[in-house]
Amino acid sequence: MAWTLDLIRLTPEETLIENVIELLKRMGFRNYEKVASRKDWGIDIVAIRDDPISGTEKLVIAVHRKGLAASRDVNVFADLADKYKADKGILISTTGFTKDAKVLISREYRGRIIPWDGEKLVSLFHNYSIEPPAELVEMAAAQKRGQKKESPLKEFELDAPLLYDFSAEGLMKRVASFASSMYPIKAGEIELRSLSVTLSSAYIFSWSVEEGGDKDKAVVFSPENIVLRATSHKKLRVPVTKALLDDRSIIRATEREIEVPISPSEAVLVLKSRASRELDVPEGKIVIHERKKVYIPKMAELELKVGENTAKAVVNLENNEIEFHITPLSDEYFLEKARGIISEQTGEKTVELDLKRDKGKVKITGWTERFSFEVSFNGYTGKPLGVEVLMNDEALDELLRRAYPDGEVLNLEKGKKVAVANILLGDGIAVVEVDLTRGSYTEVRRLPSPEEAYKNAREVIENNFPLGNLELKSYWVLEHKYLELILESGDGKAVVKVDGATGDVLDYIVEITPERAKEIVAEKYPEFGITAVEEAEAEYTITAENDRHEVKIRVSKDGKLIEEIDRVLKRELAENIAGEKVREVDPEAAIKGIKLREHWEVEFTGGTKVGKLVLHRATGEVLSQDVRFTEMAIEAMYHNHVRKVYGEKEPKTERVTHYKDRGYINIKLSGKDRFYYARIDTRTGRIISEDTAPIKGITAKLKQIQLESRYK
Repeated sequence: MAWTLDLIRLTPEETLIENVIELLKRMGFRNYEKVASRKDWGIDIVAIRDDPISGTEKLVIAVHRKGLAASRDVNVFADLADKYKADKGILISTTGFTKDAKVLISREYRGRIIPWDGEKLVSLFHNYSIEPPAELVEMAAAQKRGQKKESPLKEFELDAPLLYDFSAEGLMKRVASFASSMYPIKAGEIELRSLSVTLSSAYIFSWSVEEGGDKDKAVVFSPENIVLRATSHKKLRVPVTKALLDDRSIIRATEREIEVPISPSEAVLVLKSRASRELDVPEGKIVIHERKKVYIPKMAELELKVGENTAKAVVNLENNEIEFHITPLSDEYFLEKARGIISEQTGEKTVELDLKRDKGKVKITGWTERFSFEVSFNGYTGKPLGVEVLMNDEALDELLRRAYPDGEVLNLEKGKKVAVANILLGDGIAVVEVDLTRGSYTEVRRLPSPEEAYKNAREVIENNFPLGNLELKSYWVLEHKYLELILESGDGKAVVKVDGATGDVLDYIVEITPERAKEIVAEKYPEFGITAVEEAEAEYTITAENDRHEVKIRVSKDGKLIEEIDRVLKRELAENIAGEKVREVDPEAAIKGIKLREHWEVEFTGGTKVGKLVLHRATGEVLSQDVRFTEMAIEAMYHNHVRKVYGEKEPKTERVTHYKDRGYINIKLSGKDRFYYARIDTRTGRIISEDTAPIKGITAKLKQIQLESRYK
């Protein structure tokens, strides 16, 4: 029988989780685990799938069984997926999702939270050939039939009311609850076969004392058991009142027995005697006004069917004490039952059986010609608790050889109940599922042959990447749905994932060799010679040079991206260009040093100028310059200025102070009868400021002090 939505909703949560784990295994997940405590984790399953192309994928899965999953449930689950650093989460709600929850998933969690409702599970279980457990199918069939066995109870009409209420159904519930607390028996497994009830007659009297005004109601159960004042008795007050309102009663049972501990006349006599003693009045003063018979439920004996077993219960209806008697079913019963189950499932006779009992359970293990098995039962009810039948390895190999005599088993993956084999044939690869519990097989799909997949993959890779002459080196089947091919040649290699249904290329990783990367660069830079190759994780960096430049080129590992990342003048050429540039500044200039940083940095000195030029690293173009006059040049220029402007014939230098960080020189000259002060820009040779002071005279000293401070 196939899964249905009704079966999904009927499945106990633990059984559903077990089948979801089996589904994950068949879907290609290699690691999966049911969490130890749903209460602590908030999820049910953690699963990991390793894919050599897409990498490792981690999923968390939670099963929601309380009605429709709402948006709040989705948000809580999404937070848990983030907490456990999962790539995706699957939220299973067997009854479905609210409209708000569906909108939330599509807007906020698309691709991260995957909703599975009951219909989705039915489809997945069907697609991956997962069958529902036999006991679940039986339970569903029983519910569908809705058959109720006819009750064995009959109605007995009594000629008097019951003093205490009695319900066969209520009694059965109490007995079933008691049995469940003492034995591994469920209340629903207990069925009533017969119920024998013992009743005892009693009498209610209305009495009074003549002239004294004292009166009440009394209950006489037996000569020894008399309650004189029933209306004030805690247990009898209400039952007596109710019984006086009824004349008859009905009980449901298979048998009823009535005990008569005292006759009506005797009841009158013992009541008057007791009243006389307790009230201290003569019996003649005791007046009986009314007498009514009632019945007291005293004892119930039940014969029960408990699964395939029988039991008895005795209930004292006066104090509610219960005795329950059941013995475990015999070893012979379970051995015969196991033989029948295994024969029906495998069609083979059992070779050997071993029976063990533990805490109310019976476990039977053994084997047949092709299968090993384990069957467990409830030792008291005979209910099968589990059946595990597995085909042995030799039988599995023989089955595949018979089914595909010309095939080669590429790999075989055994699950708990199903094995999946990939078998290489002449025209393709057959993916075969073997039901290990029954020994049957199904070819679920046919993948293209490696050679066919190789031809298509080679054409795609060679037409789009700089690889040629690719050969098929190895292959394997992924998830029983895809082919992964390793193609190699002298140019490099490609890992190609091929869709088993269509033969189309789904994904690939291409990596060229360093030699092929050098060839690609050589084709694009024919005038350059390659001097070095550096390899990184995703690219090559290739260095090449000609008589003018050195270049660095980035080549992606797949050979499709070629990018020049640096170009620099060779040092000798850079030095020649630098020499020309500095001589344009000062014909007598000589290079002191040249360094390559971001660009070429050139330092020079000349007859009248010193400084630094920055030349473009690739073209030699001057990007910036910092040129200054030398101290000697500034000094000579100012001497000429003083001669020309002030007519001094032989000025002498008194002091030259160079402020390099400020870009000027303070200079002091002495002439025939005056001092000359100036501040001169070292970059342009321009006089920034200038002053003079007499050498002699009354005010000369004051003037000199001021100028010494200004031009220090």
